[in-house]
Amino acid sequence: MPDFADDESSELERKSRALAVMALVETVSYLVLFYFWVIAPNDIARALVGFFHGLVWLAFVSMVVLIRESIGWTWGYTVLVVVTGPIGGIMVFTRIKRTPRELLVPPRPHVQGR
Repeated sequence: MPDFADDESSELERKSRALAVMALVETVSYLVLFYFWVIAPNDIARALVGFFHGLVWLAFVSMVVLIRESIGWTWGYTVLVVVTGPIGGIMVFTRIKRTPRELLVPPRPHVQGR
């Protein structure tokens, strides 16, 4: 049953969409941090970007751990995407995008009288 009257999506589908966006944000924030850390070293920029990347990473890890069981991921896959950093973000994004909608949205029961 949908959570909202006119919304055909499920809670798991909405969570997975948010996680896909967060996975990309995590990857981009890491790449920006890498730029200010290795390519064009700048202590102030690295500190600022590092702070925000840390917040984004914590949110990403929390979201992955919370959705893991509902979406059917193993603990091994969960640890892999957390440990591999930006590559893990890309792995999560592609896996969510390749997951069939039928797995994220359970079938609606037929209601008599409609």
